[in-house]
Amino acid sequence: MSAINRPYQAPPSAQRGVAIITAVLLIALGTITMVAIGSRQSLDMQRERNEGLIQQARAFGISGERFAAALLYRDFQAGLRENTDSLDDDWAQTIPPIPIDNASIQGCIVDMQGRFNLNNIVNTEGEPVEFYVNQLKRLLAELNIEQSKADAILDWVDGDVNATIPDGAEDDYYTGLESGYRTANASFVSVSELQLVKGFSSASAEETEDYELLLPHVSALPVVNGPTPVNVNTATPEVLASLGDEVKPLAADLSRWDTGAYEDYPECEDIFDLSADDGPETLVADRDLEPYESTLLFDQQVDSAGSGNEVALKGSYDVRSSYFQVRIDVEAEGIKLSQFTLLERNNDGKTRVLYRSRDTL
Repeated sequence: MSAINRPYQAPPSAQRGVAIITAVLLIALGTITMVAIGSRQSLDMQRERNEGLIQQARAFGISGERFAAALLYRDFQAGLRENTDSLDDDWAQTIPPIPIDNASIQGCIVDMQGRFNLNNIVNTEGEPVEFYVNQLKRLLAELNIEQSKADAILDWVDGDVNATIPDGAEDDYYTGLESGYRTANASFVSVSELQLVKGFSSASAEETEDYELLLPHVSALPVVNGPTPVNVNTATPEVLASLGDEVKPLAADLSRWDTGAYEDYPECEDIFDLSADDGPETLVADRDLEPYESTLLFDQQVDSAGSGNEVALKGSYDVRSSYFQVRIDVEAEGIKLSQFTLLERNNDGKTRVLYRSRDTL
């Protein structure tokens, strides 16, 4: 009889070993899969939670903005001191951290007409306005910044493509940079845009220092109805000095700021702490800091120094303001948000949002 060929079969013990190894591999694979699914779900839940916190922080920011608008409206309705705007008003104070559920909110309101409006330097046709260009140069000089840097600022907003002599800059300069771009040839939208201008670049430590020096003294406001005047009740001494040569030597006395707290802008903390004991160094001691109820009273204080000359260009300064920046800081379970809103208050005291940004000016 011929032999029958049967297929090889492993011993029962070997078969059991393979089965055990297979089972262990399946369990390990299943465990890895479950861990991966659990980790993915955990990340998704954390992401959704963070998104919820961000949305909550933004909602609180809008609520703070509305509170500020209501405060400005109430100030207008009260009509204190001939309806002037000054550092004595209720809006001119820091709101301390207020706990709300699992978050806290704080902020402040800053009068943007206490600063020099960069958009004043050109008219609606994009042509330079000599008085305001010179005012910008005087402001730069007050801050020990090269006056020639005003040329590049002018070229950024004017309507032509011809660089101002000697230190202006137009497209041929900016497109030649490593990451090139073109000039706006339009009004500044926000003061942070200044960092794109030659002489104030964030890529240079020296230029960044000049930007930070200038920041507390400038604004970027609409000029559709003409140049915006400086509010002499809220202007920094440097901005007052820029109004004209007759005002310059008197600026520290004319300023309604008791300390240099404004230099902390855009931070809110202690910016309105005008106490000589707790705040920054006192500007001038023992001064009468009553707000000016009219430009006439401001003019009289300048004239009392005996100059006898015109204080500055009429219309370049005032005692009332229409533009205010609201900063709201929200912190919620490790999520931090800073919201900056530019409000315009009209002749009825009502406000509208012109510009809103988060975590940057």
